[in-house]
Amino acid sequence: MEIYKLDNDFEYKNITGIDELTISQFSDFKGQKLSENWNRPEFDLLENITKVKSEMNNEKTKNLNFDIRCYGNILIVKSKHLELFNSINIEILPVKINSINEDFSFINVLTILEAINFKNMDYGQSMEMLKSNNINFTKDNISENPIFRDKKIVNFYYCTNYFKKIVEENGLKGIEFNKIGTGN
Repeated sequence: MEIYKLDNDFEYKNITGIDELTISQFSDFKGQKLSENWNRPEFDLLENITKVKSEMNNEKTKNLNFDIRCYGNILIVKSKHLELFNSINIEILPVKINSINEDFSFINVLTILEAINFKNMDYGQSMEMLKSNNINFTKDNISENPIFRDKKIVNFYYCTNYFKKIVEENGLKGIEFNKIGTGN
């Protein structure tokens, strides 16, 4: 079983929170349900927010036609594609992206697993494994979960070939799948 980490495809425009509160609230999202207290956050294109002229100019050259973006623990998908993820343990919550006239949703992945196998490793060995992009995942713990977060390294989304296949077969643009390990 191959395991991938979701990352942005930087050929596409980046988005950012319109203020620090928008970004900081996502650091508390660890896979718990959020719908009861959800306040729709607002994002905008980075080129409209940044004060750095070189960054602004670089962003203006990028493609706006993205369907899905992943920033650490923020996974956003065009709402018209949500039916593709019906069989996955997620919570779908609305977000607003200023400067874009399409609806997007935050995909809150609720599956948190002890997926990374840190057994018999000290801290140094664990850090070396994580840096190597050759992470040993516990296949039995991942089972049939196509997208998940690890209980100890909760700030990233990991997925199996199944999730990767859904995204690729439906032509969703805006993320990359970086192979970082296998399930044994």
